[in-house]
Amino acid sequence: MPSQLDARLAALAAQDAAPALAGLEDSVWTQVQARKAAAAAGGAGVRVALTALALATGLAFGALHQPRHTAAGQPQVAELGLLSGDGALAPSVRLGGGA
Repeated sequence: MPSQLDARLAALAAQDAAPALAGLEDSVWTQVQARKAAAAAGGAGVRVALTALALATGLAFGALHQPRHTAAGQPQVAELGLLSGDGALAPSVRLGGGA
């Protein structure tokens, strides 16, 4: 005894309904290009704002940062600390076995 669902499924299987794929690829690429253009336009302002913020932060830090002075009154550069006279006392040098 076939049910109403079986009858409907049989009628659906008997139909020849091929999906219309003509022009689908062109439509998809058009949408992709539109989204890409919209994303590029919106991101440019954010990039400019972040660049300006980074530049302002760097300039403010450079202007407000007071350099450390050694006992002789010379400014000490952090990268050259290991090459100074007391660089042998640095923990990295002491633990590492020397510079």
